Amino acid sequence: MVDDDTSQEIQQDTEYKTKKSVNYGKGKAILAAVLALAVFAGTVVVFSVPEFMGNKKADNTLFETPTVAKPITSENVNIETGQELSTQEIAALVGPAVVGIENVGTSNFYYYQTNTTLGSGSGVIISDDGYIVTNFHVIENATKLNITLSTGEKYQAKVVGYDDESDLALLKIDGKDLPNATFGDSSRVTVGDRAIAIGNPLGTELMGTVTQGIISAVNRNVRVDNRTMTLIQTDAAINSGNSGGALINAYGEVIGINSVKMAASGVEGLGFAIPSNTVKSIIDDLRNHGYVRGRLTIGISGTNITEKLAAYYDLPMGFFVQEVYQGSGAAGAGMQAGDIVVKCDGKLVKTIDDINNAKKAHKVGDTMVFQVVREGKNITLNVVLQEEKPETAW
Repeated sequence: MVDDDTSQEIQQDTEYKTKKSVNYGKGKAILAAVLALAVFAGTVVVFSVPEFMGNKKADNTLFETPTVAKPITSENVNIETGQELSTQEIAALVGPAVVGIENVGTSNFYYYQTNTTLGSGSGVIISDDGYIVTNFHVIENATKLNITLSTGEKYQAKVVGYDDESDLALLKIDGKDLPNATFGDSSRVTVGDRAIAIGNPLGTELMGTVTQGIISAVNRNVRVDNRTMTLIQTDAAINSGNSGGALINAYGEVIGINSVKMAASGVEGLGFAIPSNTVKSIIDDLRNHGYVRGRLTIGISGTNITEKLAAYYDLPMGFFVQEVYQGSGAAGAGMQAGDIVVKCDGKLVKTIDDINNAKKAHKVGDTMVFQVVREGKNITLNVVLQEEKPETAW
């Protein structure tokens, strides 16, 4: 048996990929029993939308063909004149641009397949012809996305593109002359600035809820689902359903997309938003290309072998490869499921973070040198990095 202390250290770390995987082969069973017995360590950082159920993939009709558009820019009309707005004015100005999003997916009940609501969240209209920005986790696993405007009008949305790494997605509804929000410059945000959040906590029953606070911190590195995000921290109340909604400055400009809150006993007033400058760059790529250009993929997924696990199972510390994706650089280099990555570009590897940090120094077409342990032997593999292009359905 694995003791609780050991099993709690097991964390699944996945490099998100979109291609079908190669069968595990040798090594699949090495940690199978361990993973089956794993008690996953809890984290105080959670998304503000309830965890979705089911894993039905959306069909391609959910997706919109990307169209080339001009980059989203901030007009900064109010901030340049130094003319602050009242909270009432901000609510009237930006509130109509915040929408409710219902994520409808498919679930199986014996031999029957039924549609079910997987979750709900918020979104922000960013153009009068119906482009909407939201969080990726709000739309994840959807087969249909229902949009409710502040007026009560309802639409179905298409997915233009999404980016799991930044937790952002771009949707499109067929509309015209729609109210839309203006992005501000998040690099000008400072601690102590007034901050207003608008969204739909707990669903559309409380749609358009306005809360107010201050900017508590900027450039806060927060660990979310095995990745580190640099976010704006605020004490404006953010609850389940606020994800994808707007964080607004005193001039009526969107300075962030609400995404994360701390959820733990005794914790209050710790909400986080994706900075608007990050949002703008991601959304421009999604709108023009359907994905974020320049993202690198190795083509593997797996789990970390911690010091305790290494000692318990007499394995080297490193990253245990569970899957190698067909057509990836890793597959082309001969990497196999069951390999344990112990070095990357000459540096020791203890976790997937070490691999991802090394990857940041490269570009598409570069070669990363991996040292893996396979059946007790050290093997060197040269992996050519490819550009990650998500499928148009998940």
